[in-house]
Amino acid sequence: MNKTQYEELFLFAAKAGALEGYLFKREEVERLDNWVDNIGKMYHALSPAVKREVDPVLTPVLQRILEHGGKVLEPGLREELEQVLAASSAEKAK
Repeated sequence: MNKTQYEELFLFAAKAGALEGYLFKREEVERLDNWVDNIGKMYHALSPAVKREVDPVLTPVLQRILEHGGKVLEPGLREELEQVLAASSAEKAK
């Protein structure tokens, strides 16, 4: 990968990891619209080469977010994350 691709990968991984962490062990949760929108937009903007590298790690993170985020993810946000999960090559490979 070139430098730009590494930067894209880092920014995407940071956002996805932050969302996963945000959903764990919080008593009061703020609206997640902006977080989920950013992750979806960033994922869809990644090049196919970066997606191939990211997907094996991203897929289980998204699955955990969907599994543990039931109480805080509104239906529209859940659908957005499910769309990213469905688009991942690791999910398609199942």
